[in-house]
Amino acid sequence: MIEQIEIVKGGGSSLYGAGAIAGTINMIMRRPAFNSVSVNYVGNSQDGAYDQQISTMAEIVSDDNNSGFYVFGSTRSRNPYDRNGDGFTELSILKNETIGFNGYLRPRNNSELQISFHKIFEERRGGSDLDKPVHEARIAEMTKHYKYGGKVKWIQKLSPVFEYKVNYAFSILERDSYYGGLAEDTPEARLAALNYYGFSENPLHTGRVQFNYILNNHLMIAGVQYDHDHLLDKSVSSALYHVDETFKNLGVYLQDEISFDENDQFQLVAGVRFDNHSSLENWIISPRLNIKYKLLETLSIRAGITSGFKAPQIFDEDLHICGLEGTQRVIRNSSGLKEEKSFSYTAGFEFQDFVGEIPVLVGITGFYTRLSDAYAEEFISANGNIEYWERINSSGADVKGIEIDFGIKLVRTLEIRTGFTFKNNTYRENVTDFNTHNFLRTPDIFGYARASYTISTGFTAFVSMKYTGSMYVPHEIVVDDQEYPLLKLTKSPSFVELDFALTHKVKLFGDVTSDISVGVKNLTNAFQKDLDYGVTRDPGYVYGPMQPRTFYFSTNLRI
Repeated sequence: MIEQIEIVKGGGSSLYGAGAIAGTINMIMRRPAFNSVSVNYVGNSQDGAYDQQISTMAEIVSDDNNSGFYVFGSTRSRNPYDRNGDGFTELSILKNETIGFNGYLRPRNNSELQISFHKIFEERRGGSDLDKPVHEARIAEMTKHYKYGGKVKWIQKLSPVFEYKVNYAFSILERDSYYGGLAEDTPEARLAALNYYGFSENPLHTGRVQFNYILNNHLMIAGVQYDHDHLLDKSVSSALYHVDETFKNLGVYLQDEISFDENDQFQLVAGVRFDNHSSLENWIISPRLNIKYKLLETLSIRAGITSGFKAPQIFDEDLHICGLEGTQRVIRNSSGLKEEKSFSYTAGFEFQDFVGEIPVLVGITGFYTRLSDAYAEEFISANGNIEYWERINSSGADVKGIEIDFGIKLVRTLEIRTGFTFKNNTYRENVTDFNTHNFLRTPDIFGYARASYTISTGFTAFVSMKYTGSMYVPHEIVVDDQEYPLLKLTKSPSFVELDFALTHKVKLFGDVTSDISVGVKNLTNAFQKDLDYGVTRDPGYVYGPMQPRTFYFSTNLRI
């Protein structure tokens, strides 16, 4: 159902919210266009640990094309994977069930109603003693998520030059969790292990009204957006660190998209957002400017200056971190925490044309983001099995680098694409407990290369390479005679992952077709070599490829 994925560097246009501090990822959905049904199966094996998913989708469109819907559902089951055989998982048990629909209805030629709804259930469990209840395991990390979400959007074009859009979206998340374990087999320890159960609720509601007006070569956009985000969290045994907060944000935005000639040779997008967040006293102003200029029909130059901010609220990732030996790590905002602000500068060019008879794509983009009051985390203290960490404002940080993209189709049956990013992320002063200016868990070099080759009619081979450069990874090591763990900073090695797949397109009978694929991911089995062992392992000390060598088979039926 996804037509394309759009990645925008920096704040992007003024339509994007306050959280677009470094960029946005927009998933653009394809409109239903045909009556069809598909059933898909994917099976993976990681050293005998199976991961299987079955999904189905029906695409339904009316004869007059005034209405269309997707109805979809899937189920997934993944077995645990223990890489080093110490009885503790590297990949958790995963069970997922999803069902939903989305579509559109056009009651009149000048209006459209879009509606969607989905329900997701997901359960994950990692640690040890997976055959026991979670509170009887030596270490257990377990979450169950129940999520309901949807959207209603109304679009009406009142004239050839004026339209308005009204939409409401919601997400209601309930989460059961367990982070802890049974330190020893005693009545007192068994009673204490029950304290590690948790519960969270996170309803989120968003409403927006937007007006679009065309005046000569201007597309003027104005809108208002309101977000209401409530978080109730009791994932920590200590009631002092329960969360019951509501975050609200009112955003007003104005934008003008200007085309200076009929061929769109020179385009300028200028806009500004005004945001008022409930955790901040003053309005935040975020100006944004983007320019595109076509030197030639095949050569374009882009540049942008954008700004954004991230408000000091409790984020979802704060509720998903566990420490050592059943220790619960609590991350909360420090008193007087200010917003994190960004100013991003991007410039680059893109060339698409034939060189001789060979189509070629070349793109180079440089970027620089200056973060003021950048967020960082600081260890405060520990009390029993609870570690207290605070989110603080650092003196700031800088992110700079260059991206290179290249694509070529040497012959009609062979296409090659590659891209690499070289960057540097540093705080302006040491702000972590690991005495470093560097961002943690962030490689400075990463990239990919892939090739698709049509062997013959119906057969396609696919080869890809992914490179992940070295990065600094925090490591907490338990020392028997010390009250607190030893904090160590490790520089990881770089990794190269190779994937290979072979796909055969088959026409079975009538209008029924099928794609059958076999392949292997991470062919060379590149994986972290210094995994921690045993009950005192640091579950956060993980880096590199997410999965070991994996053989897979997939097939589908389309009608």
